[in-house]
Amino acid sequence: MKLYILLLTAVFFVACSAAKPPANDAATENKRARNREIAAKNEVTEITKTFQKLEQQGRGMEIFRQANDAANDRECNAAMEDAQKQTADLEARIKNLPESFHARFIPMIGDVAACASCADKAMESCKTARASINQAIKEIYP
Repeated sequence: MKLYILLLTAVFFVACSAAKPPANDAATENKRARNREIAAKNEVTEITKTFQKLEQQGRGMEIFRQANDAANDRECNAAMEDAQKQTADLEARIKNLPESFHARFIPMIGDVAACASCADKAMESCKTARASINQAIKEIYP
């Protein structure tokens, strides 16, 4: 009887520890691809928000551009340096996106950088940047 129970227990453990059938590789790859796509869309959303923030920051700098004194020039230059750092970070993030998104965003970098600058014609760049951002939003989120 003990031998029978021991044998039955051994058979049970062997049956339970048998290798599981391999997962469907195509289904697993499809799931991974879908996860990468969702992650890219989330990153695109964050990048779009950053573009909008930089464009608004550039419009807010107009008060510094209009005033002709040293204090406002310093404020403008400080804001411009901050915007340049954000733009460089944004460009690095864009390079990690899939090519379809990369191609939409890279041309916008120059307009946003010029918008958030102390240049006299920065507001023209802000208008162009806003139009580009709005067009990208329409294309990405139909």
